Amino acid sequence: MNGDNVAMEKKKIEKKSSFFDRIVQWGNALEKILEFPLFILAVSMFFIVFWGVIFRYILRSPLSWSEELSRYLMIWMALLSVSLGLWRHEHIGISMFIKRLPRFIAKCVIFLSNGLILYFLYVLLFYGAKMTEGGKAQFSTALGTSMYWWLMAVPASAFFCVIFLLGKMIVDIRRTELDEILMSEDIVDTVKREEGLEF
Repeated sequence: MNGDNVAMEKKKIEKKSSFFDRIVQWGNALEKILEFPLFILAVSMFFIVFWGVIFRYILRSPLSWSEELSRYLMIWMALLSVSLGLWRHEHIGISMFIKRLPRFIAKCVIFLSNGLILYFLYVLLFYGAKMTEGGKAQFSTALGTSMYWWLMAVPASAFFCVIFLLGKMIVDIRRTELDEILMSEDIVDTVKREEGLEF
């Protein structure tokens, strides 16, 4: 009978760990999917700016659309990158005070702050979608395209941020070390290696 209880407990633990592992796998898969359009946006922006400079200063025949298109591509790239920063724990934060708190209280403070960020992202998503709908009637000056597609960057970014932040909050339940919750492993390792700091 005792052996059956131990086996059931092991199964429960395995189910829990497999659930958290699945969240991590899904988050990493979504991260890989987003990296491709971000790469395309970065390369496109580079070539558009490059050709804009060539045409303006060498050929003396400036392209009317290059500045506007590169600006919109940069906005899309920057806003989509925010969600990856959330998933990778790479956003700037002040963790000095949190680390001085007892672990349970520190985790509660972190979850509360993530909850506030989640609410902000919800507001950004809701009103960003409204703003995007209003942009259907507006047209960009040089490109002549509907502003709907360029304003879509705001709700799209907020949507991916919500997904990544929810995934991070779920995975953080299992994490015991505050460093794992607050910073990416690469950053922690780099700081320890370069500056010899202990966390």
